[in-house]
Amino acid sequence: MRVVPNTPIHTAATNLDRVLATGRPALVVFETPGCEPCRALGPVLDALAQDYTGRILVVRVTAGAGWLAARHHLYYVPTLLFCAEGREQARIKGNPGEAAIRAHLEFLLTGIEPPEPADGPRHTLASSFGPPPRPERPRGLLPAIHRS
Repeated sequence: MRVVPNTPIHTAATNLDRVLATGRPALVVFETPGCEPCRALGPVLDALAQDYTGRILVVRVTAGAGWLAARHHLYYVPTLLFCAEGREQARIKGNPGEAAIRAHLEFLLTGIEPPEPADGPRHTLASSFGPPPRPERPRGLLPAIHRS
């Protein structure tokens, strides 16, 4: 028996590849806690998951990890990726509203009539890459160099 979700799938970044490996068309939304445009997008994603049940997966991913931002070239949240066969087909930065998202989803499904480019309100994603910097030792505590 195959389960067909009619609500957005909340997944960790580490499971995203498994979700995309299904090959099904997907709307992947990268968001962060406390992001107002992300929060406003929630009810829209719920409605889209209902309306596109069985045709498109709606996936929500918390974009807190620096490696995730680097891998998917994320600079803003929310960032919406429209994927088919496991690959990105289109991208929207910010929350452009339901009509623009629906136009992109219809194009993803049909390939007919490309939608107008869309962007919306967003927040800049602040991530650090790599390990945290090591604190410098105070210069007064550096070992003395003895010259003979």
